[in-house]
Amino acid sequence: LWLLVVIGTGGTGGAPSPPRAVPEPPRAVPGSPRAVSDAELRELSEQLLAADSNRAGPGQLELNLKGSGSDTGDSRLFSYVSPDLLARPTLSRLLALLDNYEPLTGRDETETAEEQREQQEFLEAALDTPVLALLERFVLSKGLYPSADAFRADLHSMWFGLYSRSSGKALDSSGFEHVFHGEVKKGSVSGCHNWVQLQALERAGRLEYLGYTWDGP
Repeated sequence: LWLLVVIGTGGTGGAPSPPRAVPEPPRAVPGSPRAVSDAELRELSEQLLAADSNRAGPGQLELNLKGSGSDTGDSRLFSYVSPDLLARPTLSRLLALLDNYEPLTGRDETETAEEQREQQEFLEAALDTPVLALLERFVLSKGLYPSADAFRADLHSMWFGLYSRSSGKALDSSGFEHVFHGEVKKGSVSGCHNWVQLQALERAGRLEYLGYTWDGP
């Protein structure tokens, strides 16, 4: 679920749908956590998508998806990104985090007090969205966490807790770094599953769009 949520800090779709009214979940019964069915997860994922009022609206994000950028004369992937979109609380705080990471695996990550403050500010902005508010209510209703504080501490650990991506040689990675920033392992890019980082790299001249291929039906 955390991957589902973190990629929702601004989408590339059309006008945001009005969030659907979400019924209050049943109160958790003290004792063992309640099982979560596949049907409940499917419904929750639809509710999270509907609750995302933070996605890009009409005209705020324009992509140049021509087959081969090098053949068109305009190789930029992002034709336009609205400054107002990037100024939203979650996106602006995400951008502030992107210069905090060592991209090469095998090198220990270091976290300064300033960087830890930026992590907390991003987490608080994300938790202030309808998406994470809905998720928090759901997990608490299922008894999966004893309190909101426990859920938020676990979310921080899942996003920012350091682990090794180099067979234990270094604490060189985190879930946030891999998904949002990207890493370089053995000369190849790993992760970087996020349009906010891609547009920032392209704007800085560090990414060249070469078009796309489609191998499907």
